[in-house]
Amino acid sequence: MPAASAAGGCALMTIRLARMTGYRMGRALAELEMRTHEFGVLDHLDRAGPISQQELGAALRIDPSNLVGLLDALQHDGLVVRARDAADRRRHLVGLTDAGHLRLQSAKRATVEAEADLLAPLGPAERKQFVEMLGRLTSHACSSTRGAGRNC
Repeated sequence: MPAASAAGGCALMTIRLARMTGYRMGRALAELEMRTHEFGVLDHLDRAGPISQQELGAALRIDPSNLVGLLDALQHDGLVVRARDAADRRRHLVGLTDAGHLRLQSAKRATVEAEADLLAPLGPAERKQFVEMLGRLTSHACSSTRGAGRNC
């Protein structure tokens, strides 16, 4: 692989890596009959606890009309539950069920394996450094004043 050039080579390699990462993660999840958007929802609910549908959509940058269908499917599969918010009866909170937690754990194991395969060329110290740099770059890109933060 040629070194990144000043003419966008680093950006192009980042795009290629992102596509391959998405492909490998999608393939690992597909073996569990799960899609990446479903994994994203379950993972966010696990970290955030029960939250409103509006908050969930905003956090994951999912259009409300798309989120409804996604949550309907997850609820049909018994992975999430939507319950009226006791503090504000006008809204519903979305949370994980026990089955959702179990399904998420299986998905996390599958994605960890896919990630390990993707990062196989790097040693442990390089992996740690790579993850730290990705975190800094993501934080910078998502907080940018150029509007990119809306897409993170």
